[in-house]
Amino acid sequence: VYKVLRLPALISIVLGTAIVLPLDVSRAAEITGKGLYKYCKACHGSRGEGGQEGKYPRIAGMPQSYIEQQLHNFKALERVNKPMIPIFKDQRFDAPLIEMVATYIARMSEPSLNLWPYKPAADALSQFDSRAEFNAQGEEIFQQDCAQCHGADARGKPDKETPPLVNQYPVYLEKQIDDFIAGRRENEHCNKRFGELNPAKREALFNYLVELGK
Repeated sequence: VYKVLRLPALISIVLGTAIVLPLDVSRAAEITGKGLYKYCKACHGSRGEGGQEGKYPRIAGMPQSYIEQQLHNFKALERVNKPMIPIFKDQRFDAPLIEMVATYIARMSEPSLNLWPYKPAADALSQFDSRAEFNAQGEEIFQQDCAQCHGADARGKPDKETPPLVNQYPVYLEKQIDDFIAGRRENEHCNKRFGELNPAKREALFNYLVELGK
């Protein structure tokens, strides 16, 4: 025996389906992003916390737009990183898949890297008359050279596709400075300004960023 549905009941079912469907699609996209993350896990960790004491950066919770842009740069070899080359060579990472995994990474909870307190090299500290002067130098460098793009709190600006600098390994940040100086990464401002940072000033900057993120 078939039960004849009245129009209001039928509308309710249709509307209910229309409401549930986007949630199901969103859930499927999240699972797909999680599945794609398996290509990142070996280097960046199961929680996106990075690895090998900063050889690989923390990526969890970074702005989606920044992650997407970097993945496209790696794919186009505009930014060269050896571990990334085989991933894009052997897998079909097109724009929709890049967006999925970037969305998943951006939604990951930001892990604590326990970077504080920062222990600067003794040689760097010896270049300053006091620890207070060392601390002040780090703040000055950040405010003059970094804050405009990365924000006053160093947490990045998604609209400018600039990443956070806090809660990031100083070892990784130093590698990026070297890459900008050598032209392995391109940013007109960074390529110019980082060449003026001697080791002592770099240490002061890293110390300030760790203090900001503690």
